[in-house]
Amino acid sequence: MKKWLLVLPEFFILALALFWFLDNYLGVGYINYYTIAVFSIVALQLFLKNKIIGILLGSIFFLFGLYMVLAVLSEFKKITTINFASFELISVGFLICFVLIASSIGMFYKAAPKKF
Repeated sequence: MKKWLLVLPEFFILALALFWFLDNYLGVGYINYYTIAVFSIVALQLFLKNKIIGILLGSIFFLFGLYMVLAVLSEFKKITTINFASFELISVGFLICFVLIASSIGMFYKAAPKKF
């Protein structure tokens, strides 16, 4: 059971990368190569389990998650009327950011030395 919990952060990030790719591709027909790179790097990390890359990826995804929280707040600030669509934007946006931040903390915890 603990083995499955330790790979859960990578699966969440892979799912977010897949969602990001499909959103771009099915929405406007754009192939987003950044998502392909993120998906490939996290998939390789899932199989290779390199400690340094795990710490680096966890830190980068954490910072990106914090940036996305600010992006969601910026988009919410532009909305003039509060309705269901604005509530949906803030709730789904924060949910995605929370999943990314929690997954990045999990990746960092798994790869960090256990001395502290």
